[in-house]
Amino acid sequence: MKVLMHTRVKNNSVCARLCWLAFVMLLVVLPQQTATARQDTPLDQLFTIRDIKLDETASSANRARQTALLKAEAEAYTKLLRKITQLDDRNLLPELSVTERQALISGIEIVEEQSSSRRYLATMNVRFEPSRVSSFLASYGVPHVLGTGRPILVLHAHQRGLSTFLWEDDPIVNQARNDVDWVNRIRGYRFARGEIRERLTISASEVRAKDIEAALKIGALNALEAAVLIVSNTINKPDGSNELSFEYTATDSGVTGDGTLPFASGGEQKAMADMFELVLEVIDGAWRERLLVDTGTRGELDVVVPSLSLSELAELERRLSSVTLVQGYEVRELGVPLSRLFLRYTGREDQLALALRFEGLDLKPYGSKFMIELRK
Repeated sequence: MKVLMHTRVKNNSVCARLCWLAFVMLLVVLPQQTATARQDTPLDQLFTIRDIKLDETASSANRARQTALLKAEAEAYTKLLRKITQLDDRNLLPELSVTERQALISGIEIVEEQSSSRRYLATMNVRFEPSRVSSFLASYGVPHVLGTGRPILVLHAHQRGLSTFLWEDDPIVNQARNDVDWVNRIRGYRFARGEIRERLTISASEVRAKDIEAALKIGALNALEAAVLIVSNTINKPDGSNELSFEYTATDSGVTGDGTLPFASGGEQKAMADMFELVLEVIDGAWRERLLVDTGTRGELDVVVPSLSLSELAELERRLSSVTLVQGYEVRELGVPLSRLFLRYTGREDQLALALRFEGLDLKPYGSKFMIELRK
């Protein structure tokens, strides 16, 4: 038995439609009521740059504040491009004026601020309008991501002389990590807390040996499915100079690499911070390559979905609502054992299929239509 349904976009409540399905199973049809509160969507979060630290001095606190705001806008724009576009594509974009850059911004949130007669200190979040940024990038043929990668655990073991640091406290390692922006990335980077059970799960020697099994075990302790192992060494060269050598491996993407960085004016701390930046760019770049979307391309798709049970449909809709390429969908028919949806999406069909797979959904042919189902 089937019953025609009203149109809904993907952010509407799943529960209301599930009530419909329950009554269909009982051969009873009742009107549907929905109500949703406005919340940040995954797309809003993707286009928000957080925790920009500012410290400005001028002839007055007001002038210092205005200077800080302009710097926050410029820094946020640079970090947004780094977050959602590939390095080579950024060279296609022109330099923007202050007015042009501000046209892409939807709001600035002041998290905290302090001021004196001439000094202004603040932490700010800068929100960009996704549709404006997408249109701007599309006009220059620059693809960008519309979703984030899965979070990943960072395991870094460093050796300096006879000393090895993983769980041990070291001021140089700590400061190098603090010099890096781990927040505004396509993937969420997390560090282990150093609890006893974590220390018993993996050692510095196991990180240096790139023990994937141990890395995944400590990842599981932190509710993470992937880890990146970074091994670095401070090298004292015969000519008296120093350099940092490093290797890295990501357990999920298979990305590996190595390199050396000479100590410059910032010494070991600066070299280590630069190492982190290089590693994060490579790992983020691999995920961006999977998620890049040509925003100038859009499509529509008629699909069927399994609806034998309330829980099955609830889980499918939950995952579908997390796919940022899906701009919305209409429930055309709702019934047992199948329901029918009409999707509107951004990008190509193969990009949609890839984005669905990242959320545990499979898109496959089903007669003259397509089916979306939970991956088994």
